[in-house]
Parts: sequence; structure tokens; C-alpha cells
Amino acid sequence: MLGLDLITSCSLVIALGGLVYGVDTGIVATTIAHDSFKSYMYGPGGSNAALTGAIVSCYYAGNCVGSFGAGTLMDKWGRKNLVSSSTLFAIIGTAIQAGSINVSMMIVGRAIAGLATGALLTIVPLYIAELAPPENRAYLVALKGLLTAIGYLIANWIGYAGSFAVGDAQWRIPLAMQILPAVALLILTFFLPDSPRWLVSKDRHEDAHRILSKLHSKRGEDFISSEMSEIREQLALEAAQRSQSSWTELFSFRYAHRLLLACFILNMTKLSGGGVVQNYQSLFYVGLGFEGRTVLLISGCYGFMGVIGQVANMLWVSDKWPRVRTMCIGSAVLATFLVLLVIMSRFFGDGSNTAGAAAGIAFIFLYSGCYAIFFNSTVWVIVAEIFPQHLRGNGNSFAVFSMSVTNIWLSQITPIAFESLAWKFYFVFIALNFVAVFVYWFWLPETNQLTLEEVAGAFGDDIVRRKKLGGYS
Repeated sequence: MLGLDLITSCSLVIALGGLVYGVDTGIVATTIAHDSFKSYMYGPGGSNAALTGAIVSCYYAGNCVGSFGAGTLMDKWGRKNLVSSSTLFAIIGTAIQAGSINVSMMIVGRAIAGLATGALLTIVPLYIAELAPPENRAYLVALKGLLTAIGYLIANWIGYAGSFAVGDAQWRIPLAMQILPAVALLILTFFLPDSPRWLVSKDRHEDAHRILSKLHSKRGEDFISSEMSEIREQLALEAAQRSQSSWTELFSFRYAHRLLLACFILNMTKLSGGGVVQNYQSLFYVGLGFEGRTVLLISGCYGFMGVIGQVANMLWVSDKWPRVRTMCIGSAVLATFLVLLVIMSRFFGDGSNTAGAAAGIAFIFLYSGCYAIFFNSTVWVIVAEIFPQHLRGNGNSFAVFSMSVTNIWLSQITPIAFESLAWKFYFVFIALNFVAVFVYWFWLPETNQLTLEEVAGAFGDDIVRRKKLGGYS
């Protein structure tokens, strides 16, 4: 179908924001592992857990600023314009990192890049979700997850390749490589349509109808008119029921379920252990007895698991499994692998048993693959679809902001926690994953195959109901 192909093409371009995020976020894992970086930034000792935590966590401080402002800006400027401006900031932040002459400059560059990717992390899944039809919305949002995983993979191998360079080039060249996907996104964004739902919210009905006609050209005018009517009528219904500003309404009792659920889901992307495993995997491998370039090589191989897992998600899970089942099984699986990793770290963490250390790495790899299968895109499509149109921007913005706050303190304490607790630190994430199973089972309504307007009904809102016209299957 031509319309579906166009939607897929647009989604793929928007999903480049995930590639920018993946490379920017993933590159720090190998950067802080290079001896040349540690000696340059920390001096002769070559080690400073507090500064290492600061370099990682300042990125998430930027995420906080970028994500918190993204909701208001995307509602004011539109989805397309925010993607462009955020990408420009990503390029600036990368240039500063690559040219850093001290820790302070590195922190500033990481913070600016974090601001940009915080906004992209908020806008990309939402933008795709507002263009996508309900029958493959999770699949299209999964493109963001796939490109994020590819970004992590690229970052790991760029970091490994840097180990063959000499001196500062080991980490400066890999950092500079972050610019390439950002430039590609900046150029291609000019060819994107804006969200028809955002255009309707701005009373630009003709523009919205024109874009819907292009996106769904093979579904017929009846379908397009029905889609347009549902969007207009639902927005009108929501507007008639509103008496407060969107930020005030977001924190009202009426929307507490959705806001708390969105914040919990995104915070669990880090509290499940995923962020810690990604950013500090080099510490895991050292704890299992590996060292030097071998650590970077293992990190490069680790990146393939996210891509493999995301492809598996797109083929067999997204839009095929109910969202609730995916989240519950995923949390239980992650907890299981972390338990196995605790056992391996406890008994083989001194590197005396090669087979035990190899098993520990295997469980880290399997953890990464399973995280991608169950969570890498599912969490983002859920958060993007559970808010009504007038709260979708700010709702996603606050949820990503809360996740970024968690990233800050978690990134800061992780190196210190591993120094003092070692493998015992995993128990925190094991417990939280089991808690998440119960939260998702009892508190998450099923939203698979519903239009964005119908999702409101799953949370008890009044909605406009229409007869389906050949297109939703």
C-alpha cells in the first residue's frame, strides 16, 4: 500500500532521532573505558569514580531540561520543527565533546547533547504514533527502538575501533562520529509532514486533511474523511470538557492514573537495570576478570544483542502480543537473568574460572536481547498513546523528565555502588522487576489495536465512536 509505505518512510526518518540518541548515549560506555581518556581527564592516577559518574549523569541532566521543555515546545512549534531544532543542538554538543580539553568542557558538551536527545526522546515516538494507523503503530514506533539499538551497536564498535588509534584520537574521533546521524536527520526532517492531529489542534484542518490524504491515499476518501472527523470531534469533545491549563489538568486526579503509569513505565527502563548495564557494562566485564581491549571487544559484541532483540520484537511481538502480556513477561525474564548474573558474579567474579566468567557475559548478552524484545519499543508506544491529544506532549515530556532524573542519580551512584557492593547491587533491580510485573498486570489497560482517540476510552474517558471503514484490520 502506497499510503502505508509513505507512513513507514516518514516513520523511518523520524526514527533517526533514535539513532542519534543511541549513538550519543552509547558512546560514553567505551569513552570512559579508554585508558587515554582516563589519563587525559583524570591525571596520572587515571581513575576518579565521582568524575566518571558526573560525565555520565550530566548527560541525563541535559535530558531533564530537554524533555521537560519538549512538551510545551512541540505543542507550540509542531512536531517537525522541534525535531529539527533538537538535532541542531545535538550537533553542537557533539562538537564540544570531541574538542574537550578538560572534564568541565566534556560535561558541558554532554549536557548540551543530553538536552537535545532528551527532546528527541520525547518527540520521536509520539510523532510516529500520531502518523501511524492503529494496526501497526507499535511496529512503526519500534523503528525508533531498532535505530536506537543500532546506535548503541555503532557506538560500541566505534569505541572499539578507537582503541587502535593513538593518544587522544582514541576517544575524540569516536565522539565526533555522533555528528553523522544528526546531520542526516536534520536534512531529511525538511521533507516530513507534520502531525495531522497537531494541525487539527491548531485549526489547520485543510493542511491536516491534505496530509491524511497522502498518508492513506490507497484507503479511499471515505476512510480519510472518517479519520478526519474522528480526530476533529474527539478534540472538540476534549476541549469542551477542559477548564484548566494543560499542565494543571495533567496533574489533576482525573489523569493521575495515566501520568503515574507513564512515569513508572519509563523509570523502569532504568530501574530494571537496563541503563546501568548499558552505561557501565565495562565495569561488569572487569568484575568478571576481563581487562584492556578485551573489555571493548566484548562491549562491541554486546551491541548486536539489542539489534537482534529489536528485530525479534518487530517480527513476532509488536502489534501481535497484547501490551500487558509483553510488559509482564519481560519484567519476569529480566529479573531471572539478573538472578543468574548475581550467581555468576558471586562465584566467578575473580576471573579464576573462565567458563564461569563466560557464562556471566552470556547472561549480560541475553539480558540485553530480552530487554530489546520486550521493552525497547513497547514502553515508548504505550507512553505515546495513553494521553489524550491536548496532554500528549506535556504528558510524554514529564514522563521522560522523570526518567532523566532517575538517570542522573542512578548514573552518579552506580560506579560508587559497584565499588562498595559489587554484585550485591543487582538485587535492587531484581526486586524492582518483580514489583513491575504486578503493576503492569493490575494497573495497565490494554491499548493494542486501538486508535489514539479510542485509547482514552480504555482509561474511562468519553470518546467519539465511529464505524470502521476499510483500513483497520
